[in-house]
Amino acid sequence: MDEPRHVSVLLTECIDNLKIDPEGVYVDGTLGLGGHSLEIAKRLRGGRLVCIDRDETAIERAGKRLEAYRDRISFVHGNFSDTAEILRSLGLDGADGMLFDLGVSSPQLDEAARGFSYQHDAPLDMRMDASAALTARTVVNEWDENRLNRILWDYGEERYARRITAAILARRAVRPILPFHNRLVGQWQWYASCCRLTWQHWYLSQRCLSLYWHIRPDYPASRCCSL
Repeated sequence: MDEPRHVSVLLTECIDNLKIDPEGVYVDGTLGLGGHSLEIAKRLRGGRLVCIDRDETAIERAGKRLEAYRDRISFVHGNFSDTAEILRSLGLDGADGMLFDLGVSSPQLDEAARGFSYQHDAPLDMRMDASAALTARTVVNEWDENRLNRILWDYGEERYARRITAAILARRAVRPILPFHNRLVGQWQWYASCCRLTWQHWYLSQRCLSLYWHIRPDYPASRCCSL
């Protein structure tokens, strides 16, 4: 497989603001493809860099990219929410700087089997950590109303959370909720009805759907839930 090309976000700004001490301890809590970590590692002389990621594939890829600096790097398969515990386990009292580039990484979107992609019909997986048991398919097909509503309202800040949750429950009562593309047209209709969009909004959604199919096959219709 070809290695994905990636430009690290705000790379110069991040490195400048970390004000790296060559003998300091630094944490990259979202290793990804290792672009930020590479620039941090280059500047260390006796210091330590702790690279954390939930995605073992990311650690493997970045490890190759950072091979020349392994003497100053600790790779950890874990969650940045456990940073304090991870540092203690490595015998480190703290860190001089930390970096967190939050969100889904480019390879996770590009690889259909991961279930994050808008471009491919794939299993409802969406696990950052492929070794974890819980998948998106389990969430939408088995979780109860309160838990689904909390995800949409608290984490997604979705104003129509309760209506969407009700629609999910009604849909899965008929048949299991399936992957993305083979249900896309129905989902636009479903979303419009459960949110009670005005006629103008419905017309706009149909125009967007037309553009999706005929002009932009990779258009990220992220508001359209993968049901």
